[in-house]
Amino acid sequence: MKHMKHIKQKTTKDYSKFHLLPMNREIQAAHVEKMVSSIRNMGCIRDVIVAVTNLIDGITRCYIIDGQHLFTACQREGLPIVYRAVKINTDEELVEKMAALNNTSKSWNLINYVNAWKYVNTDYMTLLKYINLYNLEPSMIAMIAMNQTNVTGTSRLIKKGEFVISNSKTAEMCKAFSDFFIKIGTADRWIKFNFLSVFTSEYGKYDHAKALLKLDKHLSTIKAMGDPKYAQDYIRKNIFY
Repeated sequence: MKHMKHIKQKTTKDYSKFHLLPMNREIQAAHVEKMVSSIRNMGCIRDVIVAVTNLIDGITRCYIIDGQHLFTACQREGLPIVYRAVKINTDEELVEKMAALNNTSKSWNLINYVNAWKYVNTDYMTLLKYINLYNLEPSMIAMIAMNQTNVTGTSRLIKKGEFVISNSKTAEMCKAFSDFFIKIGTADRWIKFNFLSVFTSEYGKYDHAKALLKLDKHLSTIKAMGDPKYAQDYIRKNIFY
């Protein structure tokens, strides 16, 4: 990694000095197996990157921010850990560096970002709660929570730690949209977001029970649509009016 070249490389077999971050991705045994196989065939060709910080529990420790599977594989094989350490001073810096480093190997999805930022921003904890409650995509809940009728930009805000809940009706709207989502769940993704866009603009102005019945009637037509603009107009006219 080019921006790590100026940081001195170190080696140790003292595995106890390394700690795992609660906001990082969980270690997958299958991934560790692949790392072990790679190490046996080619040796260890990467460094583990650690953050030296006291942000987690007030005690300065070395936390792995990139290479936790590699660390686990090396520990399993009884090999020394080759690592580089970077000083981290703020929660935001910790999450940003962890996300950037992990994306060089296996890109984070939005859930990974939510799990990381929830330790810094409590709105992310609420976001995760609604994801688990209603099985909606993070960007869908973000549209509702941030009073947006378009998905553009919501993923970027979640990734940057800038997600905030500004809609006081977020909980009830997520619950209401989940009723529709259960029915349209097998539709193409773009149809779901178009439906959500109409839902957010019409919420509070329609009869929910009647709209669900109308959806049953028009669902096959909606799923067969191929034009986003026509789909929104059709959903608005036939479901919410």
